[in-house]
Amino acid sequence: MDAAPVGHMPQDLSYAAGKAATGWPSRRLVFYAGQRPVAFAVVLEFRRLGIKLLHRVNRGPVLLDAAPSDELVLGVYRALRRTVGRLWTTPLLIAPALEKTERSVALLREAGYIRREADSWRSGRIDLRPDEHQIWMGFASTFRNRLRKAERAGAELRIADDAATYQWMIARHVENMRDKQFRAAGPDLLNALREAEPGNMLVFQLLHGGAAVAAMSVLRFGRTAEYHVGWFGPEGRSINAGNLLMWSAVREMKRRGVTSFDLGGLRIGDGYTQFKRTMRPVEYELAGEWISI
Repeated sequence: MDAAPVGHMPQDLSYAAGKAATGWPSRRLVFYAGQRPVAFAVVLEFRRLGIKLLHRVNRGPVLLDAAPSDELVLGVYRALRRTVGRLWTTPLLIAPALEKTERSVALLREAGYIRREADSWRSGRIDLRPDEHQIWMGFASTFRNRLRKAERAGAELRIADDAATYQWMIARHVENMRDKQFRAAGPDLLNALREAEPGNMLVFQLLHGGAAVAAMSVLRFGRTAEYHVGWFGPEGRSINAGNLLMWSAVREMKRRGVTSFDLGGLRIGDGYTQFKRTMRPVEYELAGEWISI
């Protein structure tokens, strides 16, 4: 993962550990061109009564070349299909880590995959390689103005990686899912994910008047970090806590040597997505959902 130009959370070993805790064991494949590793993939296995029913690759394989040739992409996806994507090895469901372009679709079809859905993961990334001022000026004025308002409110930021704070974060996440009636990663996955690599999971907690009013967790993997779980109480929303937490996460991840910060998903028509877009990320969309038999 450290060698990847840009990583994807579901391809990190910590995420694989989280999925294993929810009944999806996995193995990692490494693809070679001669003696040189060129890609890797976490392959999840779905079983019932001990019988393997299908394989799943989510946002992978991760290519180690920033500008891979068509030949290399074809080679990796054909090798993946030969290994875990044939009827005698069980079917493979895959959300490829290829951007949604005509070229990607053509290569996947040439490699033998069948498209199930055109839509897939959509998100945006902030490049952390420029200096802080350049990153700051890249945000929309609305983001910067609301961040200044949050700073004037006198909120206190706390950054933690201890187990107790993360349990508090999970509890707020569970309450949030219940109150707003949505489904997302559950406690079993989240606990196992952190336990696999404790130092890579940070909680950014905002305190106001001595009480927590908002928080978010960020997972680091290789040179990439991704916003994962968030909670914003009424007071946190009133003081624009999201702006202060996001900016704090960007600065801390940059300080730790991360070069790309993923905003953790964008959904058309979603209010939180509109907020994320005020950070003016470089948006991307992956090439859909595919199957190999």
